[in-house]
Order: sequence, then structure tokens, then C-alpha cells
Amino acid sequence: MILAICAVNYLLVRKLNRGVRKGGWKSAAVTSGLHAMVIALALLIISLFGKLSMESMGFLSATISPRYAGVFFTVLLTVFFSQFIATAPQRVGSESPLMNGARESITLIVSVLTLFAVVGIIVALVNKDEDMPWSFSLMLIPLLGTLGTYLGALAFLGALAPNVSGVASALEEFTGDSIPTSVYRLWDFADGKGAWLLVLTVVLILAVAIRIGVQRTRTERINWQRTWQLPVISLVLWMILAWLTSISLGGNITANGMGEMSAGVSFGITWYSVIFLAIGAAIVSVLAEILPIQVYRYAPALLGILGGKPAAERWISGQSQAPVVPATTPTTEATRAPEAAPTTTMPTATAEQNTTVLPAASATASASTAVNEAPALQPASESSKKKAKAVGFGVLGLAVLVGLGFGAVAYLNSQRKPEAQVEQYLDLLADGKAEKAAEMVDPGIDNASRALLTDDVLAGAKQRLEVIDVKQLSKANHGASVRATYAINGEQHEKVFTVDRGDKEYGLLDTWDLNEPLLVPVKISADQVSDVTVGKSAVHLSEAESYFGDSGSSFSGDFYVYPGIYTVSAANTDYLQVDAQELRANHPDDMEAAVTLTTTVTGKLSELALDAVHEFATACVTVPTNLNEGCPSELQDKDLKSFSVKTQASEVTLEGMDSFKSSEATFKYQRNDTEYIDYSEEEFDRSFSGTIDWSDGKPTVTVTGSTWW
Repeated sequence: MILAICAVNYLLVRKLNRGVRKGGWKSAAVTSGLHAMVIALALLIISLFGKLSMESMGFLSATISPRYAGVFFTVLLTVFFSQFIATAPQRVGSESPLMNGARESITLIVSVLTLFAVVGIIVALVNKDEDMPWSFSLMLIPLLGTLGTYLGALAFLGALAPNVSGVASALEEFTGDSIPTSVYRLWDFADGKGAWLLVLTVVLILAVAIRIGVQRTRTERINWQRTWQLPVISLVLWMILAWLTSISLGGNITANGMGEMSAGVSFGITWYSVIFLAIGAAIVSVLAEILPIQVYRYAPALLGILGGKPAAERWISGQSQAPVVPATTPTTEATRAPEAAPTTTMPTATAEQNTTVLPAASATASASTAVNEAPALQPASESSKKKAKAVGFGVLGLAVLVGLGFGAVAYLNSQRKPEAQVEQYLDLLADGKAEKAAEMVDPGIDNASRALLTDDVLAGAKQRLEVIDVKQLSKANHGASVRATYAINGEQHEKVFTVDRGDKEYGLLDTWDLNEPLLVPVKISADQVSDVTVGKSAVHLSEAESYFGDSGSSFSGDFYVYPGIYTVSAANTDYLQVDAQELRANHPDDMEAAVTLTTTVTGKLSELALDAVHEFATACVTVPTNLNEGCPSELQDKDLKSFSVKTQASEVTLEGMDSFKSSEATFKYQRNDTEYIDYSEEEFDRSFSGTIDWSDGKPTVTVTGSTWW
């Protein structure tokens, strides 16, 4: 946007001045400064009314306002430079070194911004989401200058960084990845493939160095006195650009009971990036003294393409690059200004001009370069060209190897992204490889609790997790946050992992360590059996204590499992049947997943209890067991003439799993006659009750007594 304003203001000023540059440098600077000051003050006053207030939930309010200093200085610098460039004279006969340095700095910066703005647009269009309309790409147009500045800083090994201040830092957990929290470097660009920008940077440095070198006057040897202006002025200009392209948002937040708090978020070039850009300018300035002569010797045509044909011809002839006011004939002068004296040129200058290929340098420039007059240039011989080609191909091959090396490192680092660790871990769980997942990320629990973290359990799961998406939320020097989305039986869940940055391998390759396992706590209970099966693995449950501290007939165990749906079952016996249950372990933050196995008895237990009743009833009419406790009192007598079971009990009724009661059995008996009484045979009905004791799923039936009547 700033570059667009500069371009519009430049064209507008040129239009108003009808393309005529009046006055000198000082006049243009003073006029541009005054105009810029007036416009900046006017827009500053307008911005004082530009505030945005918002309220939320009745107790929270926020106010967003412009950066007043940013508005003032942005407008001031934008208007000043665009108007100054539009009104200042293009070049004088004896241009100062500082002005040459400024011109070279502008050439370099414009080249950087243009190239990397184009790169940014291409990358943005290639990586555009499918559901994003193409018209949305038009939003990039006002940001071309910022985009070129940011990518240029990254290409020169700089960095971009956020600055979160005030209460905004406390809101980070609510804003997710909408507020950047980590430094952004070259290898973070385009999913780690940004290293190829280094190749463009090298090509750009060489091309700009040749162009700037051609625009300098050729000398016999390197002129170090004209190499420092470019990096120094570039440093100042990059500092201004870094400040102008900083994206920031600030304001005040008011909450009931907490007062007014300030908050600010900004994002831009780091301070050391400006230094790296200035170092790049210094490299360009030094190469500008070296490369043109080499290019002329081995590829003369390239010199004119990169530097411009007129400048290349002047450089080859060794003349000053400062253009001279062209010598005019008296006729031309008289026609244009009759009152002027026709003495604008010297005859000697005209004669010299007729004997040279190009216009002669000015007397001032010739005097200043006489000490370091450049010798005549000679194209390189064929043998030298062959040697140069060999050296060139060698350097090119070396550059290709270095580029391949950087590309390989960038590719490997792109595969070593923090989300790759999370995705690899989840893929192991999705494939049922629990033991390899445990090797990759230690569960960090005791051996008893990890009994279900085995391949047999996970491979035998009814449903395992399905990886939907893995996305990096933020990345910092110490680690990164990665959000994983997975589904179990079609139901999606999210989990945010913290991935720690490890030591670089060989000093180049990134390493990431995932130390946070994805475990779900579960509880398995059973009322009668202690050995259950989860998936394909058998698990032993501990005997649970009752509320009174004694051991009961129930069993339970606390374990951890990986997300999934598991089948929990127990072995059936002749007397017990356990229905399998589903154990759903979805997410660590859900309520504890629990399952209880309920045991039911089979018909054989009733048969076993009935047989025990029959056996007990028979024992009660047999001497001497008829005296056993639990037999009917009528039969517990030694003075009986006869006793027997007339009809056995036909069925038993189970009272839970621990007791039973039988139907009535009919007994008959007769007492021994006495001297005074003759007894007849009598009959009575009694039912029996008893208990059932269980051990390892096997019952022990005991008849404990009979009814009294």
C-alpha cells in the first residue's frame, strides 16, 4: 500500500509539474519536506478521531486506535521521498559519492522488493485453498511492498518475529494460531522448501552487482572509497522500510473490576535482519568493482543486457558515468535563447567529441579519475576463455552441489516437521502397532497400568482411530504445538500435542521429540470372574474390597489404553455365562471410560443345586446322617422304626448367585411302638435352602438347612 501511495504521488507530482524538474537538490528537498509535513499533520489530526470500540458479554470492552506516530511518520516519509524523486534533478555533472550511493541503494532495494513480491504472489497462488475464490487474491495487491520486504529479509537469512504485549499475551490461549508466537525464518517458508530462495538471492546479487558496477566509472583497480556508501545508505533505508512494513494492532481492554488494560500485537522484520540486508548490500558493492571486467572479458553481450547499452559503452571506454549537459551548436542555442551567449561549449571539446566513439567525460570527472585512469580493455584470448569456461563449469558444478545440498537439507527438514512426528505416532496407533508407539513415546506409567498397551490388545480392537488431519498451530525455539484430529467410528476428536525441539543432527537437520502419549484411562470390573479378555489379550483383575473392608465377589482393575473401541469378555463355564461388553475409549479428557461384566448362571447350576438337595434329603433318611444339622427335626431321632423320602424336591430357586431354595420334598416316618402307644406312619413336607460358593468360576453347593414347617 505504501508503494502504491508513493507511485500515485510520484505520478501526480510529475503531472502537475508537466514532467519538468525545476531547481536543484536543496530546493526539491525543502519543498518536498514542507509538503510532506503539512499532509502528515493533516492526516494525524484526522486519525485522532479514528477509534473503534467494541463490547462483549456486558463486562468486557475494547478500544482499537491507530498508531499515531506510525501514521505521522509513514505519511511524512512516503510523501517526502515520492515527491523528492519526482522533482529533484536526475543527475548533475559532478555527482557526489553519497548521491551515487543513494541511487545504487534504491536500485538494489527496488530489485529485491520486485523479485520477492513476484515470488510471494506465485507461492500464494500455488498454495491457495480450493475453497478460496480467486478474487480473494486481489487483497495481495496492496501488500506487495510488505510481501517483498518480508521475503527479501528471509532470503538474506533474516527473520520475522511477533511482539505480543500487554493483556494480549494472556489472550493467546483463546486466539489459537491467529496471533503468531514464534520467529519465522527462511526454512519455515513454503513448508520448509524456502531454501531455494537462496538461489534467487545469489542470482539477484550477481545481476545487481553487475548493473551497479557498469554504472560506475571504470578504474584501473578497485576503488574502495566508493564501496561503503551503498551498504550504509541501504542500512538506513532498510531500517525505514522495516518500520513502515511492521504490521501492528493495539488498543485498550476494559473488564469489570480489573480496570483498563492495554494490549498490542505487532509482526515485522527483526532488528538483525536489517543488518543482514546491509551485509548483502556490502557484498553487492564489492562485487560491483570486480564482476563487470570479468563479464566483459568472457561474455560482453551480457554486460549490455544487465547494465544497459549506453552505460556499458561508457564503462568500456573508461569515461565518467555522470552524463554531461550535451554540447549544443550556436544555431540551436540562438533558436532556443537568442539573448544567451553562444559560449556553452569549447571548440576543443567538440574536436575531442569528433575523435572518440562516445561523448567525452566532463572536465571535473576526468580530473577526479586521472590518478586512477583505466587502461584500454582487451577481450580475453581463446585459451583464457577455455580456462574460464572450465573454471566456470567447475564453479557452476560446485554451486549445483551446494544447491542440491541445501535442497536436500530443506527437504529433509520439511519431512522432519513437528507435525510429522505426531502423524507418525498416530499412524502407528491406527495400524495397531502399540508396542512401536510405546517405543516412540514412552507412556510414562507403571507396568500394571500398561497391561493393555500391547499389539494384541490394539490389533484386536473393534475400532481403532483414523487420522483425519494434523496441523501445526505454533512453533518456537523450544518446541511446537500440533493439533491432531482423529475419528473413532466416525466421531471426530481433537488433541493438541506439545512437540519438543531436539538437538540438530550433523548441525543441520532438525529433530523433534514427541513426549506426550495419547492414553485414555479405563476401568474394567466384573462381578464373578477375575480373568477377562480385552481384544486378544487376557488381563487379571484384582479382588475388590467391600465397604466393610472384607473381600467380596467382585473384581476390578484400572488401566490405560490407546483410543479405540475394544471388546471386553470373559470365558464361559458350564455354570456361568458372561456377555461381552464394548469399551469406548475416545479422548483423554472425556469421563473415565468404564465397563462392567455381569455374570449370569446357566441351567446347570440349578441342576447342581437340585442334585445337592436330593443328596441331602437322602442323607437325612440314612443312619447316622439323619442326625446331621439341617435335617428335618422329625428325622433327627434314634428311636425311629422307619423313615424314607416319599417324593424328592422337583426344583430349586436361585436367590442371586450365592444361595438357593428348593421346592418341598415329602418324607414319611414311623416311630417305634411303646408299651402304651402304637405309632402309625406319618408324612410331612419340607423345603431346603443352601449356599453357593465360587472359586475360579466353579461353584460349591452346600445345603444348610430345612424349613421348620
